Amino acid sequence: MKGKRKWLLCPLIVVALLLCAIPAYADMPTMPHAFYGTLTIAGSPAAVGTVVTAEVDEVQCGSITTTVAGQYGGSGAFDEKLTVTGEIETGAAISFFVNDAPVGDTYDYAFSPGAVTEHNLVVSEDLEPPVVDITPLSPDPTNDNTPTFTGTAIDTLSDIESVEYQVGTGSWRVWVMATAADGAFDSPSESYTFTIPALADGGYTVYVRATDAASNTTAEENHASDSFTIDTAAPTVVSTSPVTDATDVPVTTVVMATFSERMDESTITTGSFTLDGVAGSVSYDFGTYTATFTPDAHLTEGTTYTATLTTAVTDAASNAIGAEYSWSFTTTGDDTTPPTVSSTSPVADATDVAVGSNITATFSEAMDESTITTTGSFTVAGVSGSVSYNSVTYTATFNPASNLAYETIYTASLSTAITDAAGNPLASTYSWSFTTEDNPGVIPGDANGDGSVNALDITKVERIIAGMDAETPGADANEDGSVNALDITMVEIIIANP
Repeated sequence: MKGKRKWLLCPLIVVALLLCAIPAYADMPTMPHAFYGTLTIAGSPAAVGTVVTAEVDEVQCGSITTTVAGQYGGSGAFDEKLTVTGEIETGAAISFFVNDAPVGDTYDYAFSPGAVTEHNLVVSEDLEPPVVDITPLSPDPTNDNTPTFTGTAIDTLSDIESVEYQVGTGSWRVWVMATAADGAFDSPSESYTFTIPALADGGYTVYVRATDAASNTTAEENHASDSFTIDTAAPTVVSTSPVTDATDVPVTTVVMATFSERMDESTITTGSFTLDGVAGSVSYDFGTYTATFTPDAHLTEGTTYTATLTTAVTDAASNAIGAEYSWSFTTTGDDTTPPTVSSTSPVADATDVAVGSNITATFSEAMDESTITTTGSFTVAGVSGSVSYNSVTYTATFNPASNLAYETIYTASLSTAITDAAGNPLASTYSWSFTTEDNPGVIPGDANGDGSVNALDITKVERIIAGMDAETPGADANEDGSVNALDITMVEIIIANP
């Protein structure tokens, strides 16, 4: 009897355990319902980036963005799909939306937990946002604080109903609407024109968006935009050289004016930038905003000059200087003192001077650069070359056309043809001598003279043979008195047997 009671208790225990487990299963979340399929809008495959969403009882329950034109989601097991999920009753109607516009109840679908469904969506109306563009602002807004800009609608052209713009700095922007009715938007030609109300000077950005007949508005990231600067302020002169009322100004001076902003170079001419009674040329530096008047000849000593900038001078935004600007200065008095040579390089009687050296002479004052030449006024005996002059350091430099010879005495001379800025010549010819360094020796095969024989010397010998370079001592590698193909072979042998 006891055995029978135990056998009867077993089913009761199992039933009790199942009853205890029921609440746990009741709390399990609803399985989602996944969708994928084709997506057609107004007869064409939907563009990449189109957003498809699902709602149940006006609550969004899923969303997907297309990555392939005309397709949302994919049929593959691992493809992304539009997953509808939430506390949704089986059989509840799922509504679909494309770019926030309803597809229509024809395409509603009953929710089925755990199902994967191919559900092709067709949208008859246009859901594609229009695209607009801004052409260059006209006229240039830097010329006017009420700039005009024009543009075109690029997409869904004939369906554009309105265009709006906003303009401002930073985060300040206000949309201003214009339609075909007020003439700002020319629908047949798909173009628009806006004149922005008067703006203060500064930098601005204008944005444009459009709305089509299907109420699609340009996406924020695709708003057409352009930046511009409003400038109505007159430029000013911030400094001059020489300064106002300067005295003892060298007769070799150039006259400069620096402005407060970038100027229109074409307005700075010998007619708008003048130095009374003096002919010259005018230039402008965009980097420093500086205009320079360079006299054609030295100014007259002990004379007061007046420089003038007329109101024809304008900035890059065509704003003229507020009023004619003038300033005066006086050149140095009579100068009858001859210039002297204050230093030379190499110094007189120098020895062991590198054969690649230049020869320089520094004077006691500003010199007339035109009198320092290689044709009789600055020479080095037996050497040809070129001469330059540094007006800041008063230094003339003779640059030999080729290296000087080793172990050789050279004599440099400055003649009385050289004069200072006032026209005073050197009191007498100035000469000095120096001796070049000893010859370090010639290494056979070292055609380029770098102290070693290598593949570079083969190239050098080839160039000498071809007549492209002058002959060098080391190029005669076999020392037979001439440079030819045999020397290339010898260089190769030297390289192979160092």
